[in-house]
Amino acid sequence: MMNRIKLAMQSFILCNCLFIAPVFAVIPVTVAQVTKAPLTSEIEVNGTLFGKDDVTLTAGISGRLIYVAEPGSVIKKNDILVRMDTLPLELDKARQEEMLNRANINLRLYQQDLKRLKELEKSSSAALSQVDEVQNKHDLARSDIALAKIELKVIDDKLTRATIRAPFAGVVSERFKRAGREINRADELLTLLDIHHLEVRIYVPVRYLKYLRTGIELPIKAGDLSQPETAAAIITAVIPSTDPRSQTVEIRANLQADAQHAWAIGQLVDVTVPLTSKNPVLLVNRDALIIRKQGIHVVKIDAKSQAIKIPVTVGSGKGPLVEVSPIADNGLNAGDNVAVRGAERLQTGQDVEIQIK
Repeated sequence: MMNRIKLAMQSFILCNCLFIAPVFAVIPVTVAQVTKAPLTSEIEVNGTLFGKDDVTLTAGISGRLIYVAEPGSVIKKNDILVRMDTLPLELDKARQEEMLNRANINLRLYQQDLKRLKELEKSSSAALSQVDEVQNKHDLARSDIALAKIELKVIDDKLTRATIRAPFAGVVSERFKRAGREINRADELLTLLDIHHLEVRIYVPVRYLKYLRTGIELPIKAGDLSQPETAAAIITAVIPSTDPRSQTVEIRANLQADAQHAWAIGQLVDVTVPLTSKNPVLLVNRDALIIRKQGIHVVKIDAKSQAIKIPVTVGSGKGPLVEVSPIADNGLNAGDNVAVRGAERLQTGQDVEIQIK
């Protein structure tokens, strides 16, 4: 009888131990510290290379083309790109010079007549109306001289426009008109590419506008994926005008190209755009996030090695780190330990054992 009672007591104690153990068990966890720093992430976008000063040159006057540079021609600054027939302008200039000479002769004649009439007027030998008439002719002759000089300047300007010189060194990429053709003013003649000063133009989603500013360096790459060509570009312009459909803003950056590599205008390149937050944010390891239907939380381990659930909102991330903001004030601070392993079933107030990796 006594053995049966002893056996019953042992069974009762064993059952109680099995039932109570899970409640008071110390759970082993691995922790990582919360840090506070500006978050640096990045996005990959496609960009296109342009010559910074690419230009399509147009005719400055109407006339016949004598010479137009061929596509592919390597041009130095001030080299002749277009030459037009200037014979009609030269004839106009010669005619206008003779008109100017004629006006000077008339002016001298009227000056002499006016001088004589004024002397005769003193002795009442000339009528006042005669003096006024000659005076008017004298003034008109002076005006004719001024107009002739202005017309000569206009012709000289046209003669200058008849020859188009390269505004910068580059390459002719396209020719729209050939020599021998009659053209009108403002007709497109050729396109000159600025191959020595390249810029990359990219379109970035407008939600990243706050991260972009001039002076940021953008790594770019192109070519074979196994051995891509790389370079760097410096942002020179952020154009805060959003395309209504794509919701993107245009960014322009000057290419710092390697002299040994020939980049092509119009070439597509891959651009890495760094996104750095202006203010420090709380960062935790991604493994610390516990996602549930009611929300996302992390488990903080306090100085007493007890678990505390901290509801958080999640922001941007890079690599293993992600930005978090505690919903309750002062719920999470830099330097706190959060569980990254073994936290799935932890409850607030539960004892844990921190394990070293």
